[in-house]
Amino acid sequence: MGAEGHVSRRAETPRREGAVWLTPLPLWTAILAGPVAWALDLSISYAMVKWTCASRREAVLHSITPAALLIVAVGAVLAFLAFQQSAADKPTDGGTPRQRAHFMAILGLATCALFGLTIIAGAIPRWVLNACQ
Repeated sequence: MGAEGHVSRRAETPRREGAVWLTPLPLWTAILAGPVAWALDLSISYAMVKWTCASRREAVLHSITPAALLIVAVGAVLAFLAFQQSAADKPTDGGTPRQRAHFMAILGLATCALFGLTIIAGAIPRWVLNACQ
């Protein structure tokens, strides 16, 4: 009986350590990082076009995309850490908070990938065309 209690404590320890990644703040941050980064990239880029054309400082316009991709990368890392902590929870039908966290982690990874690609696709014209065109 002592060995069983010892084993169950070991099995519970990773769950307690990973609980920080399964709280709502990191999960929602992971899900919303992509859309927020895309919106910031798009709005700041459009707002900076006239100034970039007038001052001929295109490097400023091009630096917005890596900053937005950094935000997406932070969200993807948060989602991946939550995914690792909840990957052992099967089935994923959403019966427990940890299973819902697993779903949110997958959703966070998917939105970060989608919006990361969207940010890159939106940056291609900025790299190909001059800001004044």
